[in-house]
Amino acid sequence: MPSACVTEAVGNMPALGLLLVLLVCSPLVIFVLHGAAHRVLDRAGRSPSAHRSALVAIALGFVALLAAVWALDLVATTSWGEAAATLAYVAAVYGVIAVLYLDVVNIAETSLHMHLLLQVAWSGPLDIEGLLERYSASRMIASRLERLASIGQLRVEAGHAHLADRSTLRFNALLDVWRRVLGLPTEPDEQGPHA
Repeated sequence: MPSACVTEAVGNMPALGLLLVLLVCSPLVIFVLHGAAHRVLDRAGRSPSAHRSALVAIALGFVALLAAVWALDLVATTSWGEAAATLAYVAAVYGVIAVLYLDVVNIAETSLHMHLLLQVAWSGPLDIEGLLERYSASRMIASRLERLASIGQLRVEAGHAHLADRSTLRFNALLDVWRRVLGLPTEPDEQGPHA
């Protein structure tokens, strides 16, 4: 026989539902902010990359989400611990959404597979020789160098590439530790244990 007693958890269900709606809407908010951030940075002469403007959008989206959570009084609880747990949950879920969004941006920006499919989809049947020329190794490397220079990772001077920012390399050191723990190769030419 069901109890007629309303528990505190059931009493908070509308707030939880609203919180979930805000989190479910977060990717759309990030998408809209991404478009706006890219255009604003471009007009400001900052030559934005898709990744840089996505990071700006993600940061702005997180601030907007926290403001909405606060304005809608979704952290009003009886204890600081509950409020901290709610904010930690929001940050963790939003963090996962942000990583997935960056994955989509990365696929759209860097995937040769997607570029080729989109070229054919947008232009119709394409000449194979033209595709081979457009996606030759030298053009691909030139494109990568241009992208790395545009995001401040490399400087190209007098035909030589120089490191301009070591932040990605520092992050890569953490990835190398992670790869070693898993037993994965840390060099492109290393063979794994089951190669």
